[in-house]
Amino acid sequence: MNSDLRRLLRWLRRAQPPSGELIRAILAGSVATITSVGLLVGAIGLLVESARRPGLAAVAGVLIIIEVLAFLRSPLRFFERVSAHRLGFEAVTRWRRWLVATVGRWDYSRWRVHAAGDLLERSLRDTDELQDLWLRFALPVISTLVTMALGDVVVAVLPPHAKWLHVAFWFALIQITAVTLLVTNVGPLVRAQRTLRHARGAYQGALVELSAVVPELTLLGREDYAASRLNERRESLEHAEETSHLVARRSILLPLVAGLLALQVLWVARAHGSPTWLVVVALLGVATADSLATIRLALDTAVAVSGSSERLEELDESPFGVGANWPVDATIRARQLTLREDGAELVLNADFVISPGRRIAIIGSSGAGKSTLLRALVGLDPVSSGRLSIGGVEVRDIDEAQLRSMLSYVASEPGLTKGYARDVLHLGRAGVRDSLQELSDLGLFTDETTRFDELSRGERQRVAIVRALVTGPQVLVADEPTSGLGAEETNKVLELLATVDATIVVATHDEHVVLWCDETYELADGQLRRLNR
Repeated sequence: MNSDLRRLLRWLRRAQPPSGELIRAILAGSVATITSVGLLVGAIGLLVESARRPGLAAVAGVLIIIEVLAFLRSPLRFFERVSAHRLGFEAVTRWRRWLVATVGRWDYSRWRVHAAGDLLERSLRDTDELQDLWLRFALPVISTLVTMALGDVVVAVLPPHAKWLHVAFWFALIQITAVTLLVTNVGPLVRAQRTLRHARGAYQGALVELSAVVPELTLLGREDYAASRLNERRESLEHAEETSHLVARRSILLPLVAGLLALQVLWVARAHGSPTWLVVVALLGVATADSLATIRLALDTAVAVSGSSERLEELDESPFGVGANWPVDATIRARQLTLREDGAELVLNADFVISPGRRIAIIGSSGAGKSTLLRALVGLDPVSSGRLSIGGVEVRDIDEAQLRSMLSYVASEPGLTKGYARDVLHLGRAGVRDSLQELSDLGLFTDETTRFDELSRGERQRVAIVRALVTGPQVLVADEPTSGLGAEETNKVLELLATVDATIVVATHDEHVVLWCDETYELADGQLRRLNR
């Protein structure tokens, strides 16, 4: 089995549908498909039987069965659709849980890589498209295979006074061969679609790029450059489209050929039996073409959503194992710590020790790497080399839930979720402080019905500080916590932080904050050094 089809099957398994729901959906699809085939075969068989043996009594039983099938076909199809959509909804729900759990483990540097587009919106759209793996791929394929297998059983054992086993064998062999060929073509189809997507993206990118510079190129008399660049991308796109259509055409005639081969088997075998059963078996052979066409369309659907599965799988990474407990000793140590960002070494071979309960100020010019250092301290950025630990345990090895409870981070541009004050402050966490009173102490008067939709930058900063203190962390790391605040507001923030029994590390340009701290480190040209007071 090729890797592309394995990836699609992996996404089906990842949905982990409830077994009862899956069985109901498969049964509904299989019964509905069998009913449709039975209605076609039975109706024509009835015509043949009535021509041979006129009279209502001869055909009454078959007629009743056909009427029942005709009556049940619509509700069965409806039940099939409901079951399939319910299964698809369950799958999307699980995929979205997986998505949130996966991207929630990313560090800051990886988020920056994906910040070029709306990752969440695109990924949610991909999970919606993957519904078709259940609705238009898995369930149709399973129900069609069941129907073909049942038809082969009917051919083998039901016709009276005839030996049809060899005919059923050849029917099954033709069907298995055709399905194998259809599945084999999935790999080339996926690769052709992947090339087409890339070519289409490159062409659209060239359009956007050239539209911004065409006026300048026209003034310079170089319109030919824009035209040649665009023609190159268009030719690549046209070639990719042609290749994709060519690969898709390989399997279009396969169902029809398989159906004709089934009829040929019936002719060559010269099986003996009543005219009615000859017609029934012939129609089951013809139904092979329709069944294989259904499987081909289902595989085309799988190919169509393969791009979504590829994009989502690019987000995947191994889940966290069981992390270490938060250490009793919350001393922060760095040994030969090196941090790189975009190829530049912002911190080089730094060594420092921060004892519990100390207040540490980190100063330096803008762009020196202070924010990168803070993100590494809280486990949001990876360490390029060296060791960064709390109580002897490396930050990346500490259990994620305990780390986020015991170590809080306030970014320089904090984001606030929409909603009521208490919800925004607690974010579903159990609080150990009176957050609304602390906001009041900082000059923000709120109650449970207050919303934070239209706050100024300074107000958001104060809300973020109070939010960071909700769980009573042992370490608080803040990036420019008083930027945008006046002298009086800054004093109130420092008074609040002075009541916290925690290690406090702040990056700041505010001299008042520096004097409030116990120790000061300066980061310049990649070197972190402690300043004497």
